[in-house]
This record gives sequence, C-alpha cells and structure tokens, in this order.
Amino acid sequence: MIRLIVRQANWGILGSVFGFSIGFFVKIYLIDIVGIEQWGRYVSAQTFAGAMSTLLSFGIPWIIIKYIPSILDNDINKAQQLIRKIFRVSAFASCLFLVLTYFLSPFLDVYVYKEIDNFSLILLVVSINVPIGIFMGVITSLYRSVFRIKEIMLYGTFIIVPLRAVFTYFTFMYTDNILYFVGIEIFTSFVSLGMLYYMFNKDALSIFTISKDNSFKVDSEIKKYGRKMYLNSLVSFIAGQSLSFILSIMLPSSYIGVYSILLTVSGVALFLINNLNTIFAPAISKLYGEGKIDELSALFKKTTFIINLIAFPFFISIIIFSKDILLLFDDTAKLVVYYPYLYIVVFARVFRIMVGAAGSVLVMANLEKYELNLQYLKAVLINVLAIILILEYELLGVCVLFTISTFIEEAYRLIVIHNKLKINPFSKSFFLLILLSIPFIFAGMNIDISFKLYHFIVIPILLYSFYTLTFFKEIKLIYFQILKKE
Repeated sequence: MIRLIVRQANWGILGSVFGFSIGFFVKIYLIDIVGIEQWGRYVSAQTFAGAMSTLLSFGIPWIIIKYIPSILDNDINKAQQLIRKIFRVSAFASCLFLVLTYFLSPFLDVYVYKEIDNFSLILLVVSINVPIGIFMGVITSLYRSVFRIKEIMLYGTFIIVPLRAVFTYFTFMYTDNILYFVGIEIFTSFVSLGMLYYMFNKDALSIFTISKDNSFKVDSEIKKYGRKMYLNSLVSFIAGQSLSFILSIMLPSSYIGVYSILLTVSGVALFLINNLNTIFAPAISKLYGEGKIDELSALFKKTTFIINLIAFPFFISIIIFSKDILLLFDDTAKLVVYYPYLYIVVFARVFRIMVGAAGSVLVMANLEKYELNLQYLKAVLINVLAIILILEYELLGVCVLFTISTFIEEAYRLIVIHNKLKINPFSKSFFLLILLSIPFIFAGMNIDISFKLYHFIVIPILLYSFYTLTFFKEIKLIYFQILKKE
C-alpha cells in the first residue's frame, strides 16, 4: 500500500510542481498586462463559480473515492450502474446551473457585486467552465479511487498547462481583456476532460457503458454518506471562501486582486499538501477499514515529515524574497507595501502544512461529523468577524482573520484525531525540522538587501542541501522502509 502511494505521490508532486510553476509565471505575465483591478473581477467571478461547483457536486467526488474501489473489487456491473447514475445527475445539475446563471447574472451585477463594474459579462463567461469542472471532478475522482494519479498529471497537467501558457502568451501580446484568458481556460479544460475520459474508457478498467436500464437504485448507505459529505463540502466552502466573497462585495476590485496574489504567493507549497490529501485519502479509508491503525499512524507521520521537509524551504524563500516576488506582479511598487500582509498569510500556510493530511484522516476514518462541526464553527466565526474587521481594517483584517481561523481549524483536527484514533502526525524528526527552521524564518523577515535574480535559485538550493544533509538518515530510512513494502 505505502509503495503504491509513494509511486503515485511522485507523479502527483512532480505534476503539481510543474503545473504550479508554469501557472505562477503565467499569472505574473497576465496580471502585469490586465492590471490588478481586472484580475480582481476575474477572481470574484471564479469565487462565485467555485461556490456553484461545490453546490452542484452533491458529494459525488467523496462517494467515488470511498466506495468505487470496493465496488470494483466485488461487482463491476454495479460500479458501471453507479457511474451512469452519477453522470446523469451531473449533467442535469450543469444544465440547470447554466440556465439560472444566465437569468440571475444581471441581478447579481446590480444588487450583490455593486463594487465591481460590468461584472455580469465576465460572470457569464466564467460560468461556462463550471459544467466542465463538475465532470472533471467526477473523472479525476475515478482515477484517484484506483490510484492512477499518473494519468491525471499527464493529461491534466503536463500537456494542458503548457498549452494554456502558450495560448495565453501569444493572445495577450495583442489584448488586455481578461475574457480571452477565460476562453483559453474553457478550451483547454475541455480538451483535458476529453483526454482523461477517453483514456479511462478505453482500457480494461472501463466502467463507462451506455445502457437504457434506469432501474438501478443507489444504496442507502451511499446516499447517506453522500448527503453527509455534500453538507460538509458546502459548509467547508463557505468557511474557506467567505473571506473572498465578503471582500468582493464590500471592497473595490483592486483589494480582491491583491488578496488573490497574496494567497497565490503564500500557497506556493500548499499544492503539495493538497496533492498528498487526494492521494492519501483512499489509503486512509482502506487502512482504517482493515483496522490497521498502526500502519495508518506510521504513514501519517512519514508523509507529514516529508511534506514539511519539502515545504519549509519554499516558505523561507518566500519570506526572504517577499518584496522581490510582489514586484514581479506589479513593478510600480504599489503592491510591495503589502509585504507584511504576505508574512501573515504565509504563517497560516505553515500551520496548514504542519498537520499533514489531518483533514483527510477525519473524513476517511468515519469522523466526518467532527469535520462538519469544525466547518460550522469556522463559517460562523469568519462571517461574523470578517464584516467587523473589513469595515475597520480592510485587507489587513482579512489576512489576520485568515491566519487565526486556519490555526483554530488545524488545532481542532489534531485534538480530535488524537482523542479518537490515538495517533498524531508528529515525530522527533518533525520537531527538529521545525526547530531548525525558526532561525531561518526570523532571519528572512529581517533581511533587507537588494537580491539579484540568481539568489532566487541559489538560496533555495542551499536550504534544501542543508535540510537534506541534516535529515539524511531519516530520509534514507523512510526510503528503504518503503522499498521493503510489498
């Protein structure tokens, strides 16, 4: 099991690094051309579209990841029928969304997003990508359920991301209209969806079949789990995206654009933990279902240590080069004044990385109710405090609240996991890693030197070299333990 996870994680991490790196520079190029305000309008539309995608998901991705592996092992015909049902539901939801968005967009433009000029047009165009995203969630969940991360990265990242980057580069040599970028996203996402569907459907694992049989009934257990995870997803989205939504309706577009850039820069290592969670989730479900808590605990500790070992040099580099990185997005120095805000958001990301796949452990180990309770608490806390802090402190209040809520969220998860499963993600190597990182973080915050371009390469390499040499024995031990696994 661990060996399989590691192989898929290698593909996942490689693809994530590749995709994020290219996407990061594309975003720098794009924002420099379209401006922070126009980018802010795009982000607001994407936040709305993300909310609708979550609303119309019905917990389906979680159902696939949790139940499809065991159903495939026992009854492939049942798996085929379940997937057909899922596709019918997703198709209906997509059509309903497009119709409602068309009629409601003028209302949203006038009564909700009053601070954003000509919002309805960009909202309508962005919304076209929502149905594609819904089906993409279904397809990628199927791939993840059978541990086929390689194909997701190959057809969803290694081909599509460079294609999107090339289209963006040449298109925005002649325009500064963000709608053209949305069009590029729609086209490339559709191509990616088509390739993933074709590759999954053409081999022996295919479970996509055409049938007129509509008699299949979804098991009550699956329905109950789906409803539970659907509610969890909705509340989680509200808790996670409330700040962006409130910000978009209370403050000008420029603030939304700045906040988006801060989240992007600080999240440079976050894609690692997100990728780990999606890979780790089926393994958690399997190990917990088999009662292998010791093996689950060992995997939890090892993956948390490795992911923090990879992530901390990223965070330290961001802190050191905070001003220089922000200048990449806006060379007029208007954005640089927000570098202290970047520190605040980075600390939130650090808290998130430190707990590893704690969120997936809660969900996959039948502790979903605690995760749901957490998201209820977070949603109420954020929505109440956000309005107060935005009115008084504007963007600073948003950043502080983001960090505080993240700390509370991750601390809660750790407490529940420890109390219910008697496991935690921490090892002696982990604590040593944190201890060694603290001086680098404080030094980075107080360094005020003009760096050259090559420093962006040299310093991260030096940091990785230091951590690798320091923890060489631990890395070697984990590596050989994995190799010995059948």
